[in-house]
Amino acid sequence: MDLKTVLTSSPGKIILHGEHAVVHGTTALASSLNLRSYLQLISSPDEITLNFPDLDLQGSWDTKTTDETFSALVKYGDDGDAFLDDVALETLKDFAGLSDDITTKNLAVIAFLYLYICIFKSKSSSELPGLKALATSNLPTGAGLGSSAAFSSSLAAGLLLVSGTIPVPSDGTDWTKGHYQVINRWAYQGERVIHGNPSGIDNAISVSGGALRYKAKVFEPLDEMPSLKILLVNTKVARSTKVLVAGVKDRLEKYPGVIRPVFDSIEEISQRCQSALTSLRNIEEKVTSESRDNSSNRCELYQTMEELIDMNQSFLKILGVSHRTIEHICSVTAEFDIHSKLTGAGGGGCVFAVIRPDFSEETLKKVMAKLKDFGYDSWITSIGGVGVSYHPDVEDVKIQGFSLPNNFPA
Repeated sequence: MDLKTVLTSSPGKIILHGEHAVVHGTTALASSLNLRSYLQLISSPDEITLNFPDLDLQGSWDTKTTDETFSALVKYGDDGDAFLDDVALETLKDFAGLSDDITTKNLAVIAFLYLYICIFKSKSSSELPGLKALATSNLPTGAGLGSSAAFSSSLAAGLLLVSGTIPVPSDGTDWTKGHYQVINRWAYQGERVIHGNPSGIDNAISVSGGALRYKAKVFEPLDEMPSLKILLVNTKVARSTKVLVAGVKDRLEKYPGVIRPVFDSIEEISQRCQSALTSLRNIEEKVTSESRDNSSNRCELYQTMEELIDMNQSFLKILGVSHRTIEHICSVTAEFDIHSKLTGAGGGGCVFAVIRPDFSEETLKKVMAKLKDFGYDSWITSIGGVGVSYHPDVEDVKIQGFSLPNNFPA
């Protein structure tokens, strides 16, 4: 290995519009979320050591034993990528000592070992190298913000860098399209280990950054996505996406004449939002010295986005996927003229609001203090930023305007 230490990061994601309706053929818009997951890999002799403090997980394995156990089990696809079939995956769970305790957080360990073995075996048949891995994140887990995809994306990029499969980018993100495709392919494999049959949208957003339009299982990058300031609120209410999706299907079957028009309306909301984002990006790219008209246009576009958020939240309530905590958060933020909606599956999870550039910072502090009094976690962050990134050192993370988690070693 040429690289002794590698540090990568990847963003989470939010659904702007189209959740649930997308299952029934409409458009969804998803954006990167500038709360990020970080992975540090350090060369180590003869041992693989994991430390995932957010999940309270640690583990270590001898590289020689790992290599001897899995070299004969690795298979190769037509593209040359190594993989472990279902039988070998069960062997991996036994090897990790987790076969009797398969939880989502434990599957992060399995995903790490799977990508570690397969990426290095895709590159070379030589013995697996020793590594110390630290994974930590600013993203809450289980909140519908793509935390597992951010982990898988930063993990894939880190292992691909250490193995020499992809080069070190000169500015942290200037890989070729082909390199990004390789990262995304492996990030999807990590997601597959954790979730079984993921849509692929979470890892695609985490790798590419920016925004994506998603319809009928086809992803289309939105090059016109501006960076937007948002308020993000976590209800801290757990929910089952499967149950919520089934509930919407039941309503559709019971009231097709009501629910189909709701889906059509949500489709129009997604289209109008995309148009507003394009216009806003065009305004931001113009010279601001001419900007009285631009300022007026910008204000109208933010008003449009706020109205779309309000309407979509109402439709999601009709679909039965809101929750009393979501409605409460929307009510609290509305007192301060902030327009909010759920993002993702609903039934709990997270709520977001787009914040106008001229919105008072003091008022924002008051909103967040009030939300905290009610027991909610909240962040001021941004959407539409860069995807998976390489950082030559910790200082580069700060230069890029990112924030390392508190549990990342100084």
